[in-house]
Amino acid sequence: MLFTSFTYILFLCLVIPLVRSTEGVWRERVLLGASLVYYAAWDVRFVALLLALGVFTHAAGHRIAAARKSGTKPRFGNATAPVVAILLVLAAFKYTRWLMELQNALGGTQFTLPKIILPLGISFFTFECVSYLLDVQKGGAELTPLRRFLLFPAYFPHLVAGPILRIKEFAPELDKLRRATWLETLAGIDRIVIGLLKKVVLADSLALFVDQGFSASPGRVGALDAWALTISFALQIFFDFSGYSDIAIGVSRMVGIRLPENFNLPYHAESPSDFWNRWHMTLSRWVRDYLFFPLNMRAGKRVWLRYVFLVLVMSFVGLWHGAGVGFVIWGAWHGVLMVLHRVAQRRVGHLEDGPRIPLERVGRVVSLILLVAAWVPFRAPTLAAATAMLRAMFTLRGFRPAYSINDYLFALACLAGYVVLVPRVERFVQRDPETHEVNGRTFWLRAPLYALAVQFLFMFDRSNIAFIYFQF
Repeated sequence: MLFTSFTYILFLCLVIPLVRSTEGVWRERVLLGASLVYYAAWDVRFVALLLALGVFTHAAGHRIAAARKSGTKPRFGNATAPVVAILLVLAAFKYTRWLMELQNALGGTQFTLPKIILPLGISFFTFECVSYLLDVQKGGAELTPLRRFLLFPAYFPHLVAGPILRIKEFAPELDKLRRATWLETLAGIDRIVIGLLKKVVLADSLALFVDQGFSASPGRVGALDAWALTISFALQIFFDFSGYSDIAIGVSRMVGIRLPENFNLPYHAESPSDFWNRWHMTLSRWVRDYLFFPLNMRAGKRVWLRYVFLVLVMSFVGLWHGAGVGFVIWGAWHGVLMVLHRVAQRRVGHLEDGPRIPLERVGRVVSLILLVAAWVPFRAPTLAAATAMLRAMFTLRGFRPAYSINDYLFALACLAGYVVLVPRVERFVQRDPETHEVNGRTFWLRAPLYALAVQFLFMFDRSNIAFIYFQF
């Protein structure tokens, strides 16, 4: 049940009025039931996995809390083992086949496995369960009834691709769960429409050019095409993923729940670290709080060890995205860029404004170029294809266009739209609806704009291309 499908629109037309007509515990039950129906529409078999992980995490949280309350030292079976078990479930589904293929390639073996279906959204809801247990260990999470806790990872708007929630963010929203005002409902509709336009009109249109170019034989793509394809994919994945987040946040606003923002103009970043403060922000905060900060404390004053941990953590982020060497390289690439930026800061930070400011500006440009280029191993189907494309990009070999001029013009239009329009759109959709004045003119202006948006959605519809992050 894709967010861009008519089935999902019909699902919302049934669920949202039902949620708004109930109160208290019944509203939570309706949301939980709707979430399980939504997940079952993809594959009913994995509803049991989702519920089992939820029940297991809830029970483990109670054991950890009981140990803390009694003042005894947490045992491995109470504290660490449940986290390991949840991560092993993720690894079993996501990495078993990849590890077997690596073993076959490196060791010359011929092991085979039956096809393993990756449960939709497993990377997201397992991380949420892990964060809950770690927060309970630190005393930073309150225990909730099982009904409410199951809704935490299963809540359908964010279930498949985030934003990644924490119990301390979600539980207060349920505590004050109420019927959304008409201003919140209107803001939710605005956000859903914009998210659909990002996905269907922009991301899916760029996908045609990107898929064609990245599937070409290695070595056939010149510098012009390599840069055009890489920039197009950088825009595609932004419009695709931020479009999903917009729809998730918009739907939540219509039922009276506020989800955290997940994007903040990532390609406006001033440094590699700033990029991760703007891109998939809920994942960045998860990694920062549960991996990087604890490792940093172990490093102490050893700066070199902090740098090593940073590269390792970002490599883990890459592996979280997918089972493949290209994803690990992408994550390590970002880690190395962060390290280089921190080293450069230590070198130029003491300089006066005269020489420092030009160096910082050059550094921002270089950072943006390398951040965009990092998408090549993420998207390329093989390491050979990624190497060939990167070689063409940085040796500036071949400037003869190989694709339709319309592809380049559309990519250029999307780039201009990102620079000029997206900042204004983001400010509009992220506003507080209760402080935004809606007069008669702006209210009725939405009708023709919505009609135009629907027309665009029909014009650019391409049979419901799945969101990129659904595969993660």
